[in-house]
Amino acid sequence: MERNILIVGAGPVGLSLALALCRQGIAVTVFEKELQLSDEMRASTFHAASMEYMEKWGVLDDVLKQGHKVDHLQFWDRGQKKIVGDFDYQVIADDTKYPFRLQCPQNIYAQTLLNQLRKEPLATIQMGHAFLNCEQNSESVTAKFQTDDGEQSYKGFLLCGADGANSAVRRHLDFSFDGMTYEDRFLLVGTNLDLDKYYPGIASVNYIYDPEEWVIVLKLNQMLRVVFQVHDDQVAEEELDESRIRARMKGFIGEEVDFPILHKSIYRVHQRVADSFRRNRCLLLGDAAHINNPASGMGMNSGILDAACLSLKIIEYMRSGKDIHLDEYSDERRNYALDKIKNYTKERYQDLSAKSNRYREKRNSRMLAMSKSPELSREYLLKASMLDERI
Repeated sequence: MERNILIVGAGPVGLSLALALCRQGIAVTVFEKELQLSDEMRASTFHAASMEYMEKWGVLDDVLKQGHKVDHLQFWDRGQKKIVGDFDYQVIADDTKYPFRLQCPQNIYAQTLLNQLRKEPLATIQMGHAFLNCEQNSESVTAKFQTDDGEQSYKGFLLCGADGANSAVRRHLDFSFDGMTYEDRFLLVGTNLDLDKYYPGIASVNYIYDPEEWVIVLKLNQMLRVVFQVHDDQVAEEELDESRIRARMKGFIGEEVDFPILHKSIYRVHQRVADSFRRNRCLLLGDAAHINNPASGMGMNSGILDAACLSLKIIEYMRSGKDIHLDEYSDERRNYALDKIKNYTKERYQDLSAKSNRYREKRNSRMLAMSKSPELSREYLLKASMLDERI
């Protein structure tokens, strides 16, 4: 019987699954439609729950060397230039070996995983392979890919689609992907501007509330990432213009200042979940299965946790031959995406952009009270670190 696992998509999630399986002695073949790994750096947050698995997979030390540790999580009221919540990760030091948040671009993490997989005798990496379709029976699945040498077919025990929000695997298997698209978009600007002068005491991760233009500030080793709200009636090309970016930054810090623009991009934000994460011998994970607004850094992390869960269920399935393990994966992770991630990220986005004066006053009081209470801070950071429900 064919025991190789086919994984479509060489992003952070697909490569996490591949490495998790190889570490358990299971052969994998990873297919990526591009000839090189994506240089996409949109996601950059790693929570403690993900780091615990990265340690098990033997890649955490390499990622930590390239990332920026975050000890405090802050929430600001932009209009008042005032901190309304300062959460110290040390309150969860008894709950995890990693009482911090790590900021590291997703492309660095993906490259670190790929470097490890290239050393794995159980791993085969096929770049330049675009998924076309697949057929499955009771014992195996055969997938067809378009390559520079024409169409090629590969047989495996299972096929796992980790090929992103526009997943070809999901479309081919006719999963629904219901949900909504936010009117607002995210403008990501990379720079090396020092904000301490303008926001004294600013931490490495900051969510800055404002009813007209919220801002998210993330410090990485390589640069400062500033995310601005882009309204639906604003034209993307105009908002990416250097003069417009500089005007936004002036409005944010309160004065005109010279700074390098190291990166700029605009992206839309969605909230969608597939109707199931399984079709017989084919499974979905990561953005192929669910996407959410990234205001809390849970998109890539939930995908990494999908990979951790699926690897364990695949091992149980291969040992027992019982379909129930694959069903458990689909049900558990889909319910988590719907009940936990969707609701949590929705609430955090509502806090960011709230327009009602009454709501904003209650929000500020709530965040301040939580941050001042060790017990409430711990509860909040366990959720924010995705440790409230360990797999």
